[in-house]
Amino acid sequence: MVSELNATRKVYIGFYGRTVEQMPKLIVDGRVPMSVAGLMRKRLEVRNSNAAVETWIYDSFKTGDAVVYHPDGRVKIVLDSQTLREITLKSELRGELGKVNEWLTKEQVKAHPVLKVLARDQELLRDYADCIFAKGEEMFYYDTAMAVLPSSAQGNTPELRAWFISSFGFGPGSRSDVHGDSDLGVDYGCLVGIAQEALSAPGKGASDIRAYTIEDLRTFDKTMRGLEGTLHPNVLIPFLELRKKL
Repeated sequence: MVSELNATRKVYIGFYGRTVEQMPKLIVDGRVPMSVAGLMRKRLEVRNSNAAVETWIYDSFKTGDAVVYHPDGRVKIVLDSQTLREITLKSELRGELGKVNEWLTKEQVKAHPVLKVLARDQELLRDYADCIFAKGEEMFYYDTAMAVLPSSAQGNTPELRAWFISSFGFGPGSRSDVHGDSDLGVDYGCLVGIAQEALSAPGKGASDIRAYTIEDLRTFDKTMRGLEGTLHPNVLIPFLELRKKL
């Protein structure tokens, strides 16, 4: 099944189902699979848009970033994996990481070696962690989240998996966890295809998004408090209304 994630050629299209079935459709449509970093940026972009939150934050996503497990225990993270993009129904599938298999504190997330590689940008990882933990503490009283859940080779040959990012907020296991154990043949989760032309158009591609940060909001609030005793209250009303939307 293919799901449309935005109106107008569509920048984002969701391909639901098994990766081995949906990836060829995504490629034929002239798209590239969204990366872990791209999903982080998109979730930051829509975090205060109620309609978009339903899709982007409360859903789970497969990505175009891969992880390869070798029988001898070695693990390799492959960003924007070409091998994943070439996966089809005919493909043969065989079923130092830091702290894994348990939820992390916000500071552990920001320093985690796997998450730093997948985010590709320390500032992005910091902002994403601040956002996820702020929402978790406010809505569900979470103080830990974003577990890194790797796998391992089950046989005598290397195994390829796609990194999978869980939903956030529903169920005991939904804390934007990062799964490296997702089988390419399972139905669960959405593979997002981004129009290639959007990636090269300034301001349209997921890689071009720079969301404001939690620290930006704190600075804004501090500045507004400093102006309250200086300017007429009516002057500040438009800024206060804008702040409610951020």
